[in-house]
Amino acid sequence: MRPTEEKTIQEAFSKVQEFYKQHGRTPIRREMENINTIGRRYFGSWNNFILAAGLKPRINKTAEEIKAELLVLLNDFYKKNDRIPMRREFSAKSTNVRKYFGTWNKFIAAAGFAPNDRRIPSIGKLKNSLVKFYIKHHRSPTVGDCVHKNGLYNYKSYFIHFKVNTWADVLEYAGLHSYFRVTTMTESEAKAAVIQLIKKHHIKHYKDYKRLKPENYPSVWYLVDKFGWNNLCYLAGTKIPVTRFSIKDYYLSLAKELGRTPTTKELEAKMGITSGAMTWKTGQRLNHFIQSFGQKPAHSTPERCKLSKKQLVDLYKRKSIEHGFENGMPRSKLFELTGYTRDIYDNRFHNINGLRVACGFKIIPAACKPYTAGELKNILKKPTYAKKR
Repeated sequence: MRPTEEKTIQEAFSKVQEFYKQHGRTPIRREMENINTIGRRYFGSWNNFILAAGLKPRINKTAEEIKAELLVLLNDFYKKNDRIPMRREFSAKSTNVRKYFGTWNKFIAAAGFAPNDRRIPSIGKLKNSLVKFYIKHHRSPTVGDCVHKNGLYNYKSYFIHFKVNTWADVLEYAGLHSYFRVTTMTESEAKAAVIQLIKKHHIKHYKDYKRLKPENYPSVWYLVDKFGWNNLCYLAGTKIPVTRFSIKDYYLSLAKELGRTPTTKELEAKMGITSGAMTWKTGQRLNHFIQSFGQKPAHSTPERCKLSKKQLVDLYKRKSIEHGFENGMPRSKLFELTGYTRDIYDNRFHNINGLRVACGFKIIPAACKPYTAGELKNILKKPTYAKKR
């Protein structure tokens, strides 16, 4: 080995050993990529290089070894600080703690210490927080009030400790009035009463409904969950929500009013929205949506021609001879006799004469002005920017 190579290896050894003294552990490969290149070149692998440097490689450890190391760290912390650590102080080891002990408190108990209190409020404190909110604001709290604190706890704490599943049950458990429930009306009675109220006051937004609703009427939360606010406004005639139901309803009423199939433009004018909005709301093309409830659209994309050029030539030639056109049928007869428009033939054969050539018919010259040889020469000599007369 050359002296320069020996010097390079010794410098690599010194850097690894310095890392060990500073951090108290063997470095992993990705922490020293430049040294890793040297180690793999001269020793074959990173672990061989670490062994040559007089250190112990960081190989995969068993679960028992990892648990023992975590417990040693915990005991060292206790000796140093005279208290057990909090979870955030072991955030670097939190993954291993959860993996090998399940929870933080089980980890603390495994080390022989008593875990700290979970600091979860009692049922009495939870009930008092709801009552205090009611006294301060003169109304029952909502889940949104819990999100914004307001002296309340996390709404999930109420569900867990009261052993209930809905916020209405939480309020009733605390002895508060649950305005989320309809207690004096059935579902059908509530729907009819709300529609009548919306129609009477021309309500469009649920904020106005909150302001005007009587004492025993259901809350907005209940209405949205059971019926949908926009649907109720639509049934009351105060709002036109863009839904599959409303698009279908307006299409059928417009068809009955016109006595024919309405076009897209007529439907857009009737509803006051674009066809793009209808497509976005229904999740499918408007024509496909119209066909889904048994109607036929006014306009639809023509079917694509699936015939090859040879099949089109044979069709054109056969139909021309059958109907007495010895030199090919005129363009005005293409759709009537063959079922395909002139655009399809022009797209495949450039023009009608290209089709005639493919069929072996004579070319019909285009009706254009005849020029003499001298006139054609003058046209070619004339500058392109000269004015046309």
